[in-house]
Amino acid sequence: MLHTHFDDTRSGEYNHNRHTDGFKPFAAQDISEETHYSPHMDPEAVRTETQERIARRHRKRLKREAALRRRKRRLQIIGAAVIIFICLLLLRVLPIPFGTVVIDGNGIMPDEDVLRVGGIPSTVNVVRLSTSEIRERLLRDLRVGDVSVERELPATIHIFVKERKAVAVVMTLYGFAYIDDTGTVIGLEPQIKGVAVPIITGKKVDTLLLGDRLDDIPMKHAMAYLEELSPEISSQIAEINVGNPKELIAYTTDGLSIHLGNGDRTAERAAVTQGLLEEIRNNRLSVQYIDVNPDAPIIKEK
Repeated sequence: MLHTHFDDTRSGEYNHNRHTDGFKPFAAQDISEETHYSPHMDPEAVRTETQERIARRHRKRLKREAALRRRKRRLQIIGAAVIIFICLLLLRVLPIPFGTVVIDGNGIMPDEDVLRVGGIPSTVNVVRLSTSEIRERLLRDLRVGDVSVERELPATIHIFVKERKAVAVVMTLYGFAYIDDTGTVIGLEPQIKGVAVPIITGKKVDTLLLGDRLDDIPMKHAMAYLEELSPEISSQIAEINVGNPKELIAYTTDGLSIHLGNGDRTAERAAVTQGLLEEIRNNRLSVQYIDVNPDAPIIKEK
């Protein structure tokens, strides 16, 4: 009969060697962060924990990448700002041509005069120009009624000029003065030329200088009457005689006289004028004169 004998001594030595040769029980082994699984753990739980760990690492990596992108973007913005600042500084200091100046609204005043009066040099550098100073200089010129100066991207200064326009001519001791709608003298000439506006006759004004304002009451009434007329009717007025302050008379280009009385109630008289002239035109009347008294208008036929 075969007997099998186990040597306890050898078995003990084997077990001793297992412990002394660097082996540890499974539960005592160092388990890395990546491996937490042990036979008694639920595989599904281990899988979920691993996925969460991977997701956390992915989120951290995304945050680091986003932070790097933000930093790179900030550095790019700062760099661009520094470059722009340096360029503007150089343009401000050095007489380098840069940008354009656009002029609109001027008719009588040439572009060259606008640039000269505005203090704009031939070598334009819009960075070195002040829009407020340009406007102040232009407003000092009697030919300019109003002006706006604006900057437009990328490098343009736009000047909008509203010129003073003569609405009447007044006789002076030495010639003729051109008057705008405010009663300001904007031009002096020895003879009338180049302007098709009504002339105010019947009275010569003493010496007038550029920039002076009319203070004669009948002339002011005549100017106010012209201002109240529509452009169509105003263009038909050739002359206003103010020799008799109590009976101002306007004359059309067709020779029709318009009696204005003392010239007061200008808005009403202008409205009556337009109505009577339309009636004359529509009915083809032959008229000697009209009286535009708002209380009792008259059409005097021939």
